[in-house]
Amino acid sequence: MATKTGPKAGGANSKGGRMPSDFPLRTGSDDSFRIVHSFLRDSGYTEAWLLERFELPSLHSLLYPLGQRGEEVRRRYQGPGTTPLIARLLMGGLAANIQELDRRLPALVQDAMRDLGLLTPMPDDPSRFFCPALVYPALDFFVAADRAVFLEGMPCYRGLDYVMSGAEDICRDYIASLPDTSCGAFLEIGTGSGLGALCASRTAGHVWATDITSRAAGYAEFNRRLNLVSNVTVLQGDLFASVETLKFDRISCNPPFEPPLKHGHVFSVGGEDGEQIMRRVLESAPAHLNPGGRLYMQVMGTNREGDEFDARIRRYLGSAAEECDIALFIRQRMEPREYAIHQILGDNEDSWKLDEWSGFYKKLRALEVLHGHLVVQRAAESRLVFHTVRSFGPHTNFAQMEWLLDWETRSTVPTHADLLYGSRPTAASGWRLDVRQAMRDGKLAAESYTLETKTPFEVELAVEPWIAAMASCCDGKRNAAELLDQVRSSGELPGEDGVAEFARVLHALVAHNILRLDGFQPPA
Repeated sequence: MATKTGPKAGGANSKGGRMPSDFPLRTGSDDSFRIVHSFLRDSGYTEAWLLERFELPSLHSLLYPLGQRGEEVRRRYQGPGTTPLIARLLMGGLAANIQELDRRLPALVQDAMRDLGLLTPMPDDPSRFFCPALVYPALDFFVAADRAVFLEGMPCYRGLDYVMSGAEDICRDYIASLPDTSCGAFLEIGTGSGLGALCASRTAGHVWATDITSRAAGYAEFNRRLNLVSNVTVLQGDLFASVETLKFDRISCNPPFEPPLKHGHVFSVGGEDGEQIMRRVLESAPAHLNPGGRLYMQVMGTNREGDEFDARIRRYLGSAAEECDIALFIRQRMEPREYAIHQILGDNEDSWKLDEWSGFYKKLRALEVLHGHLVVQRAAESRLVFHTVRSFGPHTNFAQMEWLLDWETRSTVPTHADLLYGSRPTAASGWRLDVRQAMRDGKLAAESYTLETKTPFEVELAVEPWIAAMASCCDGKRNAAELLDQVRSSGELPGEDGVAEFARVLHALVAHNILRLDGFQPPA
């Protein structure tokens, strides 16, 4: 739980609860929020309805309906009934005339939507109404944010403090990476539209949501009230500035991590090398974590000549790295040029921009661009900490991240070795052993042994022969102590500290899903 009581739920931002002057919506009354929420909930305006209606795998591609595809999208927004009208107004940014509104929307709902700014007269025709913000259903919430496209052809907001919807694939991946287990005090830094904070409100005792821009804080507070959520406090401030006296059980952040070559939106650019916002979060986060608390971040960075990304993460933590476990999960690796081409195509920029990107990564001496998820856990007591790096396989899921974190945390407990020696490990399926052979004295002889698996994480482990032999004969009938005796009798366990080495190997083989123990199997 938080070590100091914070403000109660509500718009406790630096503007005293007022929306910024150019904010497209209004705070309105509590009754208006309740009326609109109930109407949207009962109208069938859901994420599943939109995906089925537009035959899409995700809402991301519905955010930018341009060209010929835009005409198809416009056609599918038409249709009888209330739900297509609501989708047309709130998702599509299309206008409706007063006669259609009167036919399909109760007067009480229209009044409430006008009170909240969700129905605004068209500038050139006051008999037609539109919604100046995007309002879409996501994860059983309704989320308002800045609109990327108006199918009516009106200009959209393009200020540096533009607020992303949270429907973008990268935002949804971040939210999906957060655990759904209960916790006491939760902090989301850079909340944007507030969708992550709303999701956390289901399992956290209380959620604090901060953002540096008043526009984002305005949307997050609007969405808190629209969804009738009472255990979220929205604050405006830079990173931890507005919660500097509080500690949390869980902190989450999806920081800006684009290089400064991108357009300068607050949500996107991560400083001179793309890692500066992440660095600032890591420098301050440990002091705001309760013992045993975790920080979850979606991250992007680079492996550089003589300077790996995970090594810089430890440096960013400073002296706190000595009391924090670090787990970096890499979802994607790209050569800098490949990443640059992807960004240039996505922004429809000219090919000359590639020279600028190439020069940027050359200056960094970058070898790879990495995208993934970082978890930092503050140790609950004085102990040795672990640092681990894993790469996602083709079927890795976020629940397997949690499994690995819990397994590695168990390894720091003094009784962990007893658990291992009393266990009866079983060889998992799906891994393989590669033996490389070379000619020696006219005969083929084994030169190296490599265990490979893609489940749950993708890894290649160079091992000693005794490790490969031991792993292959684990059948769940012999306990680890008996396996140790077998290895000892073969004379292959090296060194005076062979028992400790055996325990370390056994733990690693379970962590890589080469071996399995009852009760500690990774989620499917």
